[in-house]
Amino acid sequence: MKLKIVIKNTARMLLQPWLHVFNKTVELPLRRYDLDWLRVLAFGLLIFYHTGMLYSENWGFHFKSQYLSSSIENIMLLLSPWRMGLIWFISGVALRFIVARFNLGMFLTTRSVKILLPLLFGIWFIVPIQLYAQMSQEVGLSMSFWQFYSHFFDLTNPLFEHYQAGIWPHVDVNHLWYLRSLWQFTLLLVLVLPLLHHATVQAVITRLCNRSLLMIFITLLLPLCILKLSWPSDTFRYPMGALFLLYGYLLAWQPAFYSQLLRHWRVLLGAFIVGYLLVVVGYHMIWQNPAASQWQITSMDMLYTSQRLVGVLLMLALAKRFLNHDHPKLALLNSAVFSFYLLHQSVIIGLAFYLSKLQLGGFVEPLLILSLTFIICWLVFIFARRVDLLSPLLGIKVTGKYKAWQVKAGFCCGLILVSPLIFRLI
Repeated sequence: MKLKIVIKNTARMLLQPWLHVFNKTVELPLRRYDLDWLRVLAFGLLIFYHTGMLYSENWGFHFKSQYLSSSIENIMLLLSPWRMGLIWFISGVALRFIVARFNLGMFLTTRSVKILLPLLFGIWFIVPIQLYAQMSQEVGLSMSFWQFYSHFFDLTNPLFEHYQAGIWPHVDVNHLWYLRSLWQFTLLLVLVLPLLHHATVQAVITRLCNRSLLMIFITLLLPLCILKLSWPSDTFRYPMGALFLLYGYLLAWQPAFYSQLLRHWRVLLGAFIVGYLLVVVGYHMIWQNPAASQWQITSMDMLYTSQRLVGVLLMLALAKRFLNHDHPKLALLNSAVFSFYLLHQSVIIGLAFYLSKLQLGGFVEPLLILSLTFIICWLVFIFARRVDLLSPLLGIKVTGKYKAWQVKAGFCCGLILVSPLIFRLI
């Protein structure tokens, strides 16, 4: 008994810095409707972006349409630099609000279940159509999807000999890499929370937010540039995501920061337009030029990195200026975001795979894919939110009324289901 008391007291002492962060009573700021709208729009843009990836001539994707074009890449460069940075920033802001509402144990449990359960469901039941379409185009599969899917559950099947890059062999995340990284980055964030909440760090952040927008921009840009110069390009999206998540967390409750953005949104818009034009020119003259020198490539990398940050700040500023209000449909749209994210790329690629046989042309085909993707994702969302057993698998909040012990039992079951995935990811 004494040993148990000693262990308990020791654990409490070691965890005291974290318990102080999670158990601290704070007054939550008012709900940020601008960020709610921005979250809906950011994830909605993914549908347009990933549809565009079907038709981009020089950018790799799991499946390609026969109607390829290099011109569409100019349009996609409007979104490409900042789209994921914005999503990561918003995720960081959301984590700041969640940390303030839960204790440490509840935070880790709920985050793990709500992130990893949809991920687990997604990699086994949503993503496989992407691999089927990819392999059909690359190696010419002579089987139906359902025949392919029956082989998919065999982790030693020689059919997937050359497709082994996954959480389990050939069971990959594809577009769901964001969920995998979000969970991993959340754990890393928890480790440094005592430091982030230290009075000195908070004072430095507050002081920075009261400086000029240029000073804020340079301070946020410098770590991004250092990362870009020192990190391999093919995996840069991971540390970039972690950094924007950290930015979102630290700046979530800094009203002076958003006031600066609101005050200078026109300046940001002008900088964004100029940056976009330079990125398009540099893309064709440098990135698409095999004879480009290293200093030209590095200069282009820094320009693209700067445009990444300008884009994120501009979207935050525009949302603060034009979208900071509630709407009767906003809560419904927000609840649909997760399921749309889970489903959209598999729906896009599945539609492209089957519609490509009809040879509809380079205008009708993408228009049909876009329209049907939104319709299918919406119908699945409407159906899933009515079935409490299915809702958590698609990241939808359960609408049924349950007793406290039933909710805890549900989270325990979810934790058991995702435990093999947790061990793989750690």
